[in-house]
Formats: sequence, C-alpha cells, structure tokens
Amino acid sequence: MKSNPIPELDKLFNEVRTYRKSSNLKELFQFIKRFRDIATYNAMLLHIQKPGSQFVASAYDWSSKFNRYIKPGARPLIILRPFGPVSFVFELGDTEGKEPFPQELLSPFDAEGKLPKNAIDNLIKYMKFDGISYNEADHGTSSAGFIKVDNSAMEQSVISGKKEIWLKILYNMVVNKNLNQEAKFSTIVHELGHAYCGHLGTPDEKWWTDRHGLGNSEYEFEAESVCWLVCERMGIKNPSAEYLRGYLDNNGEIPDVSIDTVLKAVGMIEALIWGRKEPRKEIVTKNIEIKK
Repeated sequence: MKSNPIPELDKLFNEVRTYRKSSNLKELFQFIKRFRDIATYNAMLLHIQKPGSQFVASAYDWSSKFNRYIKPGARPLIILRPFGPVSFVFELGDTEGKEPFPQELLSPFDAEGKLPKNAIDNLIKYMKFDGISYNEADHGTSSAGFIKVDNSAMEQSVISGKKEIWLKILYNMVVNKNLNQEAKFSTIVHELGHAYCGHLGTPDEKWWTDRHGLGNSEYEFEAESVCWLVCERMGIKNPSAEYLRGYLDNNGEIPDVSIDTVLKAVGMIEALIWGRKEPRKEIVTKNIEIKK
C-alpha cells in the first residue's frame, strides 16, 4: 500500500489520543447515532465542539419551527454545508422559549428491524454508479457474503431518469440469497464498508483512499463500525452491534483504524440509500436515451 497523507481528523485523534480509547469511541458512535438527520461527519464535528449536545438547529429553524430564540451571547457550532463552506447551528441549551421542547425529538427511535421502503433496492441500484455489481447465491448459513475486485471488463446497466446508463464493473458483491431482508441489508452495508474504506484498493484516489495494506483486525473493525453506524441510524438491528460491543467492552483502546475513513464511508452509503448519487463518469461507457 502506498503512503497516503493522514486526514486532518485522524491526525487530531492520534496527536491528542481523542477517540483512541474504546470508551470514548463508544460515546462518539452513540452520539452520531442520535443525530440521524445530520450527516455523520457533521455529527462528529458537533461532538468535538460540544459533547452532550441534545438537539441542534439554525437560528432561523429555532425561530420558525420551534418558536424558540437564541440566548444572548450563545456561541454557534460549526458544521459543513453542501456546496459551501460552513453553516452555524445552536444547541437546545442555548435557546429559550415559552413551550417545552418536544421530548420525542430528543430520543432516537429504537432499532425495530424494519427496513425503510426501497432501502435495499436503492443500495443495489446506486452502488452500480461506483462500478459495484450485486449478485445473490445459494450459500450455507455461515456465509453471509463477500466483495472482491473484478477484472473481467464486463459492464452493467442501470435505468436513471430517461436514460439507460452502462458502466464498467469494478467489483463483484455476492450475498447469500437465503438471508432475510434485514440481514441482506446489513451484509450489503458491511461489504460496502470494506470497499469504501479502501480495503480492496481504489480505482481512483479521488473516489476513496487505497488502504489495502491494513491487517485483518483493522479491516473488520472499520467495516463493522460502518455497518453499525448505518444500521443504527436507520433503526435496523444488525450483527455488528455484538462485535463492537464485545470489542469495546474488552479492550482499552481500539485498533489503529481511521475514524475519518469510517465516517466518510457511512456518508457514501447513506447517499446510496437515499438516492443522492451520480454515476462516476470515469466508468460510464454508454448513455442511451429511452424512447417511449
């Protein structure tokens, strides 16, 4: 694996040992889980700036949606804004209002094991935009699935709007067809975690970093962390919970992993789930208009 610059967040974590302790990482993940309507990276930024935050919103949203106002002298929290530099938000404790804040907004829903509509379909469709092919096979109960690099020069198509787009296949994912929907979902997310964390290398460093030289414990900890965060933020029970709980409870420090990479991978997978994904132009071979 070639040497890559250390992301600034990982540099911070390594220099001050932030989140290297299992207890601190557990707290961070629980925090990110609660902020389901905020991108994982932004939730992590909130935790760095103000641990223990319960709910955040812009000054405008506090006023227009909740009839609450910012206390004089309150300090804003900074989060990243799509297509712009930053946005400023304020925590619940820095606001005041005549009515109590709705308690149901402070408690994330529990994992019920029910998939949101079209979640798997969207994953399967939009992962093609990164050159990942999805297949199911009749495997035994001990085999959930795997992902590997594909060198066959095969292509696959996807219907997007009024076009049929053909793309090169770079990776093949195989999932046990005998799994129930929730287990298939968590397996897909786990394998995507391996891909997006760079465990299989990268087709392009602009997509994600090549990190294929890590050890197996680092591979699995990162993929399980990605799976746990995605599933928990959607209310889906998943087997990663047992793995992470066991590791974090029995080890004082986490493996030498990249939290920055894990959070970016979660963001990429959530973009697939909600259909916020464009095809990688580098792997598009044909764009065909669909005639009515």
